[in-house]
Amino acid sequence: MVLSFDPLLLQAAGDFLFTAIIHLLAVMTEVKILIVEDESLVAMDMADMLSRIGYQVLPAAYSYDEAVKILDEQLPDIVLADINLNGPNTGLDLGKLLLEKYKLPFVFITSHSDKNTVAQAAALKPNGYLVKPFEQEDLFTSIEVALANFAGNTSVNAETDKSNLPLTDSIFVKTDTRFVKVRLADILFLESDGNYIFIYTENAKHIIRSTFREMMINLPQGQFMQIHKSYIIQLSKIDELSHTEVKLAKHNLPLSRNFKDELFDKIKRLQ
Repeated sequence: MVLSFDPLLLQAAGDFLFTAIIHLLAVMTEVKILIVEDESLVAMDMADMLSRIGYQVLPAAYSYDEAVKILDEQLPDIVLADINLNGPNTGLDLGKLLLEKYKLPFVFITSHSDKNTVAQAAALKPNGYLVKPFEQEDLFTSIEVALANFAGNTSVNAETDKSNLPLTDSIFVKTDTRFVKVRLADILFLESDGNYIFIYTENAKHIIRSTFREMMINLPQGQFMQIHKSYIIQLSKIDELSHTEVKLAKHNLPLSRNFKDELFDKIKRLQ
């Protein structure tokens, strides 16, 4: 029995697969990672692993000072820091800075797993801990767990400290296998469905486990507003507005009477 295939069908299938791969890579590269490692060969090897997984890797920092310079110029989404850096400042010092100033998730990397080193690292409450040598799968798992821990902790921190909101310009959203970053500026609106929230952008729809109360605590005040028991919108994304409805891109959302006056007042102030 000889099988034959339509060349046009094969071409279409190939084009579809290529497009799907490009789309997947585009999503996966949204998370930016900074490696802080004083051994250049180790840093290069880690960067290669991360690139093959699909992350966006920033130029590596080989010291505390280089790391601070990069952090000030292009803020990453997560930092992988060797504890034993050469120089007066170690990875532990960097971890403290990441925790207090930059408020970023970080994973400590070390070739030492003795009790003293672990105790010092644990005191800073890193989002992950990885012992050399490690494989690509170990690196991937540590990063995903770190992002999950960080995403879980931010909502708790927001409840207890409203003056120090964790969300600045983006949020992490869990997909089937990993976390991706969604920029706040790209969000059109949020839709509540019980303990879950759907996040709509112009090109995608994401789901997270949260409530409107938690989201309103996290979201920047003045940028987002609730207009209905089921909807929070980004004010700058409004295309049309009536007394009963708000239009954002191709979406027509109901406007509740309870929120109508407040919305119109805010629109007037924005004009």
